[in-house]
Amino acid sequence: MNLKHYNILFCIFLFASCANRGIGPQGGPKDTIPPKVVKELPENGTVNYTGKTVTILFDEYVQLDNVAANLMICPPQRQQPEIKQVGKTVKLTFEDPLLDSTTYSIDFGSAICDFHEKNPLKNYFIAFSTGPEIDTLEVFGHVYNAEDLNPVSGVVVGLQANLDDSAFTTQPMTRISKTNEKGHFGIHNIKKGVYRLYGLGDVSSDYMFQPGEALAWSDSLVTPVSEVDSAGNVYVGPSDLVLYYFKENKTRRAFMRARREEAHSIVLTFSAPQDSMPRITALDSVSMERVYIQPSDRKDTITLWLRDSSLISRDSIRFEMTYYRTDSVYNLELATDTITALYRKPNMTAKVAENKRRQAEARRVEIRSNARQKMDVYDTLYIASSLPIDSIVADSILLRQKIDSTRWRNLPIRLALRDSSHTSYWLLCNLEKGAEYELRVDSNAVWDIYGKSNREKVLPLSLKNDDEYATLTVKMANYRPEMRLQVLDDKDKVLRDVQAEANTVLHYLAPTSYYLRMYLDLDGDGKWTTGSWEQKRQPEPVYYFPSKLSLKANWEFEETFDYTAKPQAESKPAEIIKDAGSTKK
Repeated sequence: MNLKHYNILFCIFLFASCANRGIGPQGGPKDTIPPKVVKELPENGTVNYTGKTVTILFDEYVQLDNVAANLMICPPQRQQPEIKQVGKTVKLTFEDPLLDSTTYSIDFGSAICDFHEKNPLKNYFIAFSTGPEIDTLEVFGHVYNAEDLNPVSGVVVGLQANLDDSAFTTQPMTRISKTNEKGHFGIHNIKKGVYRLYGLGDVSSDYMFQPGEALAWSDSLVTPVSEVDSAGNVYVGPSDLVLYYFKENKTRRAFMRARREEAHSIVLTFSAPQDSMPRITALDSVSMERVYIQPSDRKDTITLWLRDSSLISRDSIRFEMTYYRTDSVYNLELATDTITALYRKPNMTAKVAENKRRQAEARRVEIRSNARQKMDVYDTLYIASSLPIDSIVADSILLRQKIDSTRWRNLPIRLALRDSSHTSYWLLCNLEKGAEYELRVDSNAVWDIYGKSNREKVLPLSLKNDDEYATLTVKMANYRPEMRLQVLDDKDKVLRDVQAEANTVLHYLAPTSYYLRMYLDLDGDGKWTTGSWEQKRQPEPVYYFPSKLSLKANWEFEETFDYTAKPQAESKPAEIIKDAGSTKK
């Protein structure tokens, strides 16, 4: 080998060494193994235990994660135990005295993780007894949201040994568990006996029902059993318990705040819609005669439009408001508050202020409308303004139909107030499918409460034809007069809610995919009704058609909806099931 070859080999070796120098140790695959229990004190299954602490040693360093959400202790504790982690050890110390001859179970959920990768030791569970034996009975089941049958996670589910209904509101439940993301629960270490079963959105963390908390209950008593059949198979249960979880129509009503972001308006915000308008009385010699009071559609906000220049110029306006709010047990009571609405003028140059003033003087009413080409045949025509409308010149709103390329004919229309905010009006008229129209709102036809009017607006308008829709006939097997049928989109949103008939015909459905849901309108009010603990009334039962319906334009479809074909809790199509726990507590 000559010198040239040696040089080449040396360069290759040097390059390889430099290339590897920055890589360093690569290590093995990422650790995904949770910590393992090495020792328990007391050991799982210990009887006649007299201590007050539970100590667990692991094979590696651990950490605690979200203990409040994960830790479940039976029987429920009035004072939460102290839980500490040091190195490889977790120690729990009870604050409440331990009861005699009682089985205690501690479910850590996913609260214990390894130190480095935070791999949780899922569903770690330990039980011991202060008496000579451990209770071993168990029950299992699911919790579903009553209105849409979604599983609900994070619900406290419990058995109550006291069969008196009042115990749910006065005593903590006897044995408890919590639902997972599939709504499943298991209650363990139950003493032989008969119980009532409850579900609870336990906001107060006291394991008993408080007004305003979501809840569920079983109308039937629960008797846990453990049986061995002739083949030696062990059955524990019941294992198919079902609770339908709901929130009562009890809303906390309160005044939230007053905002005055513009000099000419004050917005009052409430925590819930108001059944009746508050009574507002001005203070400091302020007159309310030139104040326009506008509730929102939901009546949870009220806007005071100030129309008096001397009032608008004030930095501070005080008034009294008498309104209804709820007390601690959700009873309505009259309250009177003194409210001060402050306006802080923004810092701006004289030039900017002058431009703003000129813009305000030149402002015109902006007219909106749902008029468009290819309107749905079931839509009703309307016009709207961003500010309350003071008056409309009816003769200046014209609707005309095209006869041919050169001729049009005017159609009669009738105006009707569309909502309580006085910002929109229906334009009631007869429109024909396949015809072409033009809606014209002449200049100065609409005037708002500040004396401003609109510019002319002209909008083309036509309706869809029948052949652009699908028709669906739903035969309701086992028909009952209380049935109402809902048409849903793929987000589980209600598009239509109609009284069901033995053969329910749904016209003018857009050619797309739908789902169907039926509920029994037991109180006959035309809407789904939630339950009531005070009246011991369960929510109105809900059932889903088991599959998606894909409709095509200009086609007629027919389906049979037999709500008895599947158990209620299993009727919902899998593709639209989601965990309701994050929104329905």
